[in-house]
Amino acid sequence: MRLPVSEWLRTTRAVLVAVVLTILLGPLLIAISIFETSGSTAYLLSRCWARLLSLSMGLTFSIHGTEKIAPGVSYIVTPNHQGYVDILALVCTLPFRFRWVIKRELLKIPLFGWSLGRMGVIPLDRSNRERSMESLIAGASKLTGGWSVLIYPEGTRTPDGNLQPFKKGPFIMAVQTGIPILPVICNGAYRIMPRNTILYRPGHITVTVAEPISSKGLTEEDVERLKEQTRSAVGSRLDTGYDPFQRRDGGAVRYPGDAQTAKATPVPVFTGKRGADGD
Repeated sequence: MRLPVSEWLRTTRAVLVAVVLTILLGPLLIAISIFETSGSTAYLLSRCWARLLSLSMGLTFSIHGTEKIAPGVSYIVTPNHQGYVDILALVCTLPFRFRWVIKRELLKIPLFGWSLGRMGVIPLDRSNRERSMESLIAGASKLTGGWSVLIYPEGTRTPDGNLQPFKKGPFIMAVQTGIPILPVICNGAYRIMPRNTILYRPGHITVTVAEPISSKGLTEEDVERLKEQTRSAVGSRLDTGYDPFQRRDGGAVRYPGDAQTAKATPVPVFTGKRGADGD
């Protein structure tokens, strides 16, 4: 399927905007982080970066279920991963501060990677499973002041829009630290920019927050059950039946198993609900 020139031009513009924003905000973020170790200002700058980029790309977001989030509580946030743009949706909509779990290789990207490092992300060495688990648990155990940690339990972007098997890492981390799981669902990102293309079209992403799942008192024997319980919470609210050739039809999206979809709260890029970080 041959895509129109407009999509190439639109995507090129988005890349240029991302580069310019990184050049402008990256050094500022790095400089501030030298004097502020909490990471709060760096996090606010990252939200500014995401919001400006989303605005330039023509992306809109809505979120519902925020009443299920307890103020000041740390969570292990486990969203599905439909594509790169759901990263922007999560940064712009979730009303609390969180640290990302990322591939260690991303820290090697000039300026962008350095900025990530100053934001307190938790890097994983995927070539060493034992070291990765140590990094996860160490990072989660240091969460204070209402900070949460976000990790994609699928491990990578979905190849077909459907939910992939979950890995055990986030749930071992939850059991060993006692931090509750917060299932989060992103719908719409795959239609905007699926894995098999570098091009995108403007669109809408809905973020749904499911009921938190307690991990207190659980042992390693409960990891598999916790993993499947979380996957069920995400999967029951996930838009299904993706057709890669029809992903951009602009039609209404239904979310199976979620009766509250109609109550979703729109999140304008700069006038959304104020989060726990005051942004």
